[in-house]
Amino acid sequence: MVKSALLLTALSSLALACNGQSTAKHKNTGNEPMIIKKRTPEDIGSRYYAANAAIDKRVEELYAAMTPQQRAAQMIMVASSETLGYPYATTVKTSVQAQNAANVLFLKGTRDQFIKQHDELVGYEIEGLVPLFACDCEPTLLHNKFPGQPKMDATANLKTEDAVRASVDTINHLMDEIGISINFAPIVDIAKNAAIINKRSFGNDPALIMKQAGVFIDETQKDGKAATIKHFPGHGAVTGDTHKQSVFINGKMTELATFEKVMNQSKPVFVMVGHISVRNNPEGFNTENDRPATTSRKIVTELLRDKMDFKGIITTDAMNMQASKNFPDADWEAAKAGVDLVLMPADPAKLNRLIAAEITKGSALGKQFEASVKRMIKLKLLQ
Repeated sequence: MVKSALLLTALSSLALACNGQSTAKHKNTGNEPMIIKKRTPEDIGSRYYAANAAIDKRVEELYAAMTPQQRAAQMIMVASSETLGYPYATTVKTSVQAQNAANVLFLKGTRDQFIKQHDELVGYEIEGLVPLFACDCEPTLLHNKFPGQPKMDATANLKTEDAVRASVDTINHLMDEIGISINFAPIVDIAKNAAIINKRSFGNDPALIMKQAGVFIDETQKDGKAATIKHFPGHGAVTGDTHKQSVFINGKMTELATFEKVMNQSKPVFVMVGHISVRNNPEGFNTENDRPATTSRKIVTELLRDKMDFKGIITTDAMNMQASKNFPDADWEAAKAGVDLVLMPADPAKLNRLIAAEITKGSALGKQFEASVKRMIKLKLLQ
């Protein structure tokens, strides 16, 4: 009985030492890593949105202990991909090492490359917090993002809830192997836009999208990983591809109701805002000067944060996309618009300096950034 009590005490101490973050580890035994994964008592969505005085207190303590630069780094995510022009050694590692960015997207590369990178990057802590790691792990794209992985059924072909669960379980397993805790999926846009959405979507029926996306989010988040719905306020009903050009919603945002219902029913931790411009909106939510929604306070703060009362983390789509690059100083404008996380900024060091300067001044904008930083810290404590 005494031995059992001592064992329980030791296990409890170990859990506390983990500080709430992911404990995925890799011990090489031959060619395959051994995964040690901490299981969470509730899904990450429930825990993120639940009132928790102890977590809130710890967030305040960590924020107070950080320098302005370290705080700003929480709002920045850099991407790693040797084949897409984001080499690990000269862009990713240097940004994290210099504390200009505190989060990493594994954009495109092999499983083994990313395991090695993950295991090095977790050594760069800020006040005991390791970087958050993310992927664009959509079923349709997984084999392209992670060369060597088997091709999965496209999202459009996942016709049953069981098929969605099986797909997510496969994705979760890969995320566990690498040490990734955020999935920038699922898409809740309709499939109508053949240029870029198409088979990445669950279809054109909003009711089906809500149901299947809900299963995807639940299966992801009950496994301790944060899910993301995208591309707010809707990329499916527009013409064109924001990777290549500016695109426009002309009039009513017809996909908005789907986003709102999925947000309220399924509680994804993240909403990703797309680089979509809005014109002639009857409710007045036009993006100023045809700017992309990612840089529009009307969309990010007035619509998503305030009117729709989204309490989670707002991230941009990748800021290297053409629709974003068409607008001057898009990285900084996105931060000012109210996003919590700027994904793949053109110059992470410059963006960090700008954010840190406002935090140091204690301006109204600096207070906005403070709230964003604290949202990111909270997620790090819970994963």
